Amino acid sequence: MLGYIFEAEAKTKSEAEEITLSTLRLSEGDLKFETVDPGKSGFLGFTSKKPAIVRAYVSSKDLPAEKIIHGIVITILKKMGIEAEVVGMGDVDGKIYIELGSAESGILIGKRGATLDSLQFILNLMVDQKVRHGRKIILDIESYRDKREMSLIRLSRSIASGVAKTGRSRLLEPMNPYERRIIHMALQKDEKVFTRSEGNGTYKRVRVISSKDRHKYKDVENKNPDLPDDDDSLDA
Repeated sequence: MLGYIFEAEAKTKSEAEEITLSTLRLSEGDLKFETVDPGKSGFLGFTSKKPAIVRAYVSSKDLPAEKIIHGIVITILKKMGIEAEVVGMGDVDGKIYIELGSAESGILIGKRGATLDSLQFILNLMVDQKVRHGRKIILDIESYRDKREMSLIRLSRSIASGVAKTGRSRLLEPMNPYERRIIHMALQKDEKVFTRSEGNGTYKRVRVISSKDRHKYKDVENKNPDLPDDDDSLDA
């Protein structure tokens, strides 16, 4: 059963419900509300007022997956204490892409995109595959992933040039499967070098090696030099 897709708080229960409908751009018939806390007025106006909190659940079978995902991602960010909004969402190449906007984009991205990757992983776990029809959710902010891809392509070509000249292999920083795949694909047609991933776990490291040393790596000796040397996937 799908859990709540949005949580809001306001001075009153009705205001919290209005905030939910306005944020998700839905009508009352699309959702059913649960009152988590009805709120409480301050004593004679001298003490602070406790806000009302409501949670919204899907009640319409026809509610688009994008609306459900919108609510869930904003609720996650609010619980993290981060103000953000969904500025774009759509299906691209069989994946659901979400573009966020926030004054705290640096916090959301994290070191080398680690926080953004973690949020994306959590979001894919929270949104049932039946709701998203098996599509993977890709979370981005301020086009970070596009910028990171171009940066990695430039880095890989620079490293490859150095390896080809010196003959010495280079081991890159730990990367997630998506980023390693970018490196592999950027260099797969470079006849002077080849690549392989080393290490265990999600964050492996890509080694760029001179093609003259291919014979030293028995596990890649018989592989097509135009293909990556491990099973890194864009969908991993």
